[in-house]
Amino acid sequence: MDPRLETVQLDGDSSFRALHFSCESFREDHSWHYHPEIELTHIVKGQGVQFVGDSVARFKEGDLVMLGAGLPHCWVDDDVPGQNNELVVIQFGQSFLGSQFPQMPEGRAVHALLQRSLRGLDCAGPVAAEIKELMWEMVETTGLSRLGRLLRVLELLLPNQATKPLTSDLYQIDTSEFHGGRMTRVVDYVTAHLGQEIKQTDVAQKLGMNPQSFSRFFKSSTGRTFVSFVNVMRIMEACRLLVNTKQDITEIAFSCGYGNLSNFNRHFRELKETTPREYRELHSQRDSD
Repeated sequence: MDPRLETVQLDGDSSFRALHFSCESFREDHSWHYHPEIELTHIVKGQGVQFVGDSVARFKEGDLVMLGAGLPHCWVDDDVPGQNNELVVIQFGQSFLGSQFPQMPEGRAVHALLQRSLRGLDCAGPVAAEIKELMWEMVETTGLSRLGRLLRVLELLLPNQATKPLTSDLYQIDTSEFHGGRMTRVVDYVTAHLGQEIKQTDVAQKLGMNPQSFSRFFKSSTGRTFVSFVNVMRIMEACRLLVNTKQDITEIAFSCGYGNLSNFNRHFRELKETTPREYRELHSQRDSD
C-alpha cells in the first residue's frame, strides 16, 4: 500500500518543528505515511510495533529513532485499555541550514548523516539520553537557543557507532514511485502557484485524471481534501512572511493567493487559532525577549 503524504506545518519563526503531544491511539493518529522532512522521534510513553521502510520491530518507552526524508513509517501501539501514548518529535527539512551548507566543510558530515538516515536509524546509549533531553528543551525554547540544540543533536549523531540502521541493506526510498509519482507533481505545482488561483480541475487535467478520480486519489493519499491542502500550504507561507518581513497583512494575503482579507483571516484563524496580526505580534515579542 502506498503511504500517505503528510504535510508538516512549520511555524513562521522557525526552520524546523519541535512538538510534544499525546494521543490515545497511534493506530488512529499515525497511519502509514511519509514526508520530505527528516524526523527525530522519542517515544515517551507507549509500546507496540514500529514499521519503518521494510523494517518491522517492537517499540517501547524510551526509544529514539531518526527517519530520513521520504522514509515511510508508522507506529501501531498495543491495544491496552487506558494506555496513553506520548511522543516528542523534531522535524526539519534537508536544507534547513541553507542549500550551500552540505558543500561547506562543516556540513559534509551532517550531509552524510542525513544520507544514512534514509535507512532509518536507531539511537541508544548515553548519546540517546542527552539527545532526548535536548529534544525536550527544543520544545520549550525559540530562536538561536533552539537551533543550537538541534545542531548539538546532529553532532551527537555523527559517529557511526551512535546509531544503527533499521531497514535492510537493499532498501531504497523512491518517493517518485508513490502513487506513480503523482503526489510529487501535485506538491510541486501547488508550491509554484501559491499566489495564483489554483483549480482542482487544472491539476487533475495535468495528471490525466478526471476531477472525481483526482478527488478520491488525493483524499486517500493525504487524508485531506485538495482545497484543505492548498489552504495549509498558503497559511504556512503566510506565517513565514508575517514573521520574516514587514509586508502589510493585506499584501501578504493577496501574495498567498487569497482574494480578500476576510477569507484569509478566517482560514488563518481556523488553522492557527489566532489572527494574523496577533500571530505577528506574538513572534515579535519572542524575538525581543
